[in-house]
Amino acid sequence: MTGSDARLGLDCPEGWFQVAYSADIPDESVVPLRYFGEDLVLFRTKSGTAQVLDAYCPHVGAHLGFGGTVDGECIRCPFHSWAYGIDGMCREIPYAQRIPRGAQVRPWRTCEVSGLIFVWYSPAGSEPRWQPPELTEFDDADWAGYLRHQYVVKSAVQEVIENVFDVAHGKYVHQNAQGTALPTVVFSFDGHRAEAIFDIDIPLVGGPTRHVTTLHGPAIAMNRSTGQGTKVFYTTYTPIEPDLLEVNFSFMTPRSTADDPTGERSARSAKGTVLAFEQDIPIWEHKIHRRIPLLCDGDGALGQFRVWVRQFSRAG
Repeated sequence: MTGSDARLGLDCPEGWFQVAYSADIPDESVVPLRYFGEDLVLFRTKSGTAQVLDAYCPHVGAHLGFGGTVDGECIRCPFHSWAYGIDGMCREIPYAQRIPRGAQVRPWRTCEVSGLIFVWYSPAGSEPRWQPPELTEFDDADWAGYLRHQYVVKSAVQEVIENVFDVAHGKYVHQNAQGTALPTVVFSFDGHRAEAIFDIDIPLVGGPTRHVTTLHGPAIAMNRSTGQGTKVFYTTYTPIEPDLLEVNFSFMTPRSTADDPTGERSARSAKGTVLAFEQDIPIWEHKIHRRIPLLCDGDGALGQFRVWVRQFSRAG
């Protein structure tokens, strides 16, 4: 996937990207996908394994996601019933005695973590350097979820996640600080992880909040908030095309706490988070990407972020 002809000119970075929710892919189901500027197919085998492959059969080009069916641990092409395993290799051609060389489709490294399905994308073809983080509350009956919100934004991964490290924009877009002061944020960068710890007051969320965002690569953010209700959530960023990005929020909130016995306060806080996100969308959709931004001494960790994020690009 290249962004050379796009407004922002940003290629897709390396990392794990969400392509589905586990709950939406029952056993022996097939779903067509469009991400990274490519047509893909997601299927779940009879034994429960989820796998993403390139969409088109090498035989005569049928799309496996439209009419394809699961047969045991394989997906069968809807046109001539060629069967492909989770490794993309053709396992059977029902009307032929010999499988031709090259009868395979590209498999994408696929994993499921805490009810989300991810694929690994690397512009350089590298193997995964880390694994997606687990949400420990996912299997806890005392937590409700997922409360999902999905957006399609005319932007790119780097542009949107940069907001985490842009302290000043929050004052002017989200009204999260008074006077000339900016919110207090502590940043850290360690390998594929980057973290921001905020003591912040976002009106749409409801008041003073301690919020921790931990990026695991450029496309998965694990978030934890307390103060105005309690919530934990993934935010994931998956490019559909250059400059067209799918963003998923997957919230979990406690069913009951001492200061929120019905869980309603936490649910309102989650809703406030996505309303704040919506405030940024018109800006993202009409800006350009400055590869060498003109930064000032109040721009927080933007410069550090720009250095950190380079490790995930082909150019470095």
